[in-house]
Order: sequence, then structure tokens, then C-alpha cells
Amino acid sequence: MNRASDDVSDLGPEDEQVRDMANLIDSAALHYLESPGATLRQAVKASYDQDVEDVLGWIQN
Repeated sequence: MNRASDDVSDLGPEDEQVRDMANLIDSAALHYLESPGATLRQAVKASYDQDVEDVLGWIQN
């Protein structure tokens, strides 16, 4: 999943927000496979060593 996300992100202009969003989707999807009932916030908390609000802030305008 990470490789696919990187390959697709590489097709567009260099945009850190797009890459962060793609990586967040990868992390959430992998977490959902292991924990189907999890929320996005739970997936972020399990996947990142940073505050959930900080991680979500990477992709918010």
C-alpha cells in the first residue's frame, strides 16, 4: 500500500500535504484491516508517535 501511494503521489506536483494524506490513508487502511471497528483517530494514535490533532493537522487547510 505504501509503495502504491508513493507511486501515485509521484505523478503529481511535489506537495507535502498530498503525500501526508496518502501516508495517512495507508496507515489507516492497514489499521482498519486489523481492527475493522476502529476510528480514524484510533488508527492515527496506533500508527504515529505524535498527537492525533497534530497528525490530522498535516492534511487540513
